[in-house]
Amino acid sequence: MTLPPGLQAFYNRGVNRPPAEDSPQAPRPAYDYEVAHSIWELERSARRGRVSDATRLALLDAHLEQLRMVEARLGLAEESRSLLLLQDRPSPSVLVLPGEGQGCETLRAFANRLYRGGFGVLASSLSYRVLDRPGQSPFYWQTCLDEAENRYDMLQHYATKIAVVGVGLGAAMGMHLAARRRVSAVVALFPVLDAHLGAKERLQQALRQLLPRWHKHPAAWTMQRRLATAGVRKAMGQFGAPLLALTEESGGADNSRSLRFLRRVAADGAAQLLQVPAGEAAPDTLPEATLDKVITFLKQR
Repeated sequence: MTLPPGLQAFYNRGVNRPPAEDSPQAPRPAYDYEVAHSIWELERSARRGRVSDATRLALLDAHLEQLRMVEARLGLAEESRSLLLLQDRPSPSVLVLPGEGQGCETLRAFANRLYRGGFGVLASSLSYRVLDRPGQSPFYWQTCLDEAENRYDMLQHYATKIAVVGVGLGAAMGMHLAARRRVSAVVALFPVLDAHLGAKERLQQALRQLLPRWHKHPAAWTMQRRLATAGVRKAMGQFGAPLLALTEESGGADNSRSLRFLRRVAADGAAQLLQVPAGEAAPDTLPEATLDKVITFLKQR
């Protein structure tokens, strides 16, 4: 199949390199329309039947280009924007979801390690980087989950199977995603997975559902975090993907609650649990031996 002109340049450029110096940083309606129309055209072709690997690659790259344009307009620094590393052909791939308030700047070394291990990698931050933009839903964490689902759909164009690696609150998003999409494995890095909704929070949640027009602004992130993590247990009961969790040996209250929850899950045989020393609780500071265990876990799934 011949690539539409709007995608040929993306395919020629290649996805395993950062955006070019002249990559669009400001709104360009004609360019946006060309990319959006080309994406629509190839998405339609993919739904109708078989398309070549080159076409799938160009389609994924166009999605990424569009995503990076949005990130640029939101003011993300270059190093914080989504990154994509692909093998020469469709292969097992990993979707990496940063933690709350984070971009991709701390994930590059980790993504490169996964890539050297034979995986395609898409790392992309979600809208929980910010919580103060007008028009956001009171259930804003669900918007973030929808975005994670969108990233999965993008990567699926050039993947034989997809595992999810989530950092912090991204781990909870990864578990919810595994309940909505076919995920081969979930790796939770220093997860925020357990939260308690008290009577006040339950009442606020009910009021927001019954009277959404009275709640035009999203609840603070404390409430959003509680809403997101309160459903983790239910989500885990809805997917059969194996789970590997990495936690600190010591940490604050959030880590302690998550650790207690994960120990119960591991005792039931539903997860594997690894602990790393304090000070190494970030993807780019993980010991090589721990990274090898993550790679081995992903390859066995």
